Amino acid sequence: MTLSTKNMTGESGMYINKVQIAGDYVLVSNYTHRGFGAPHRKRRPKTRESTKAMSDYNRKKRAEKLQLLMILNFDCGYHITLDYPKDQRPETYEEAEENLKRFLYAMSRKVRQIKPFKYIAITERGKKREALHHHMVIEGDPFLLREITRLWGNHIKISQMYEEGAYEDLAEYFAKIETKEEQTKGKSKYHRSRNLKKPTERSRIVAGKLKDEPVVPKGYDLMEDTVRGGFNEYVGIRYQKYMIKKQPLKAKKPDFGFKEKQKSDLKRRKKCTIWESIKKIFRRD
Repeated sequence: MTLSTKNMTGESGMYINKVQIAGDYVLVSNYTHRGFGAPHRKRRPKTRESTKAMSDYNRKKRAEKLQLLMILNFDCGYHITLDYPKDQRPETYEEAEENLKRFLYAMSRKVRQIKPFKYIAITERGKKREALHHHMVIEGDPFLLREITRLWGNHIKISQMYEEGAYEDLAEYFAKIETKEEQTKGKSKYHRSRNLKKPTERSRIVAGKLKDEPVVPKGYDLMEDTVRGGFNEYVGIRYQKYMIKKQPLKAKKPDFGFKEKQKSDLKRRKKCTIWESIKKIFRRD
């Protein structure tokens, strides 16, 4: 596809359309190239604030990645908090991380003969008491809960994951947990099992102006709260993001062919009866 330079910098322009498919959900990202962003708007000069802006951008990207992984792998799963007794809390973040790694390894070995163990886990340092603990999400399986309790003990909190909002709040919470340790005690990152399904990604270049309103294909509904957009002054691009969800299929009545055939036969017999009566009226003796 060949386009002129005028199109690349004008209102018609072009933009990149990227979709990430996770089950019934699709994350749509539209953004212009740096060379043909919003007309007559240049990239903002680099300042010290750009470090914070980049940090926020990276956190949002992590949250999006976590959200799609949760949608695809933990349908109605569990959010678990792993805590410690007061006299057994690790003193350093590194010690807590080693505890988490050992636990995840032991858990995987214990249950792998029965079923795969899927998880996303992270270490958090509390704001008030600086107490180290862990958060994780797993599949909604009571068997896994029993094994986690046996391995870790009773200092756990369990809550059900609800699909409302497509796990956006939970994913952002996990992403924020990462930044707490990065800002104070070093760098933190989440742990994930290797057997997690990944979303399908597709990208294409679209010729034409980036529309202000989201484009929702037939058979999908727009999740209004997920719509984001604007002009990124630091990188000089216009962007638009939103999530859509596939509409539930309407349940069809089972068609065994018997009732329809019975109605058809009845209609035919009724029609024949009427016709016979008409013929009798006009029949000549």
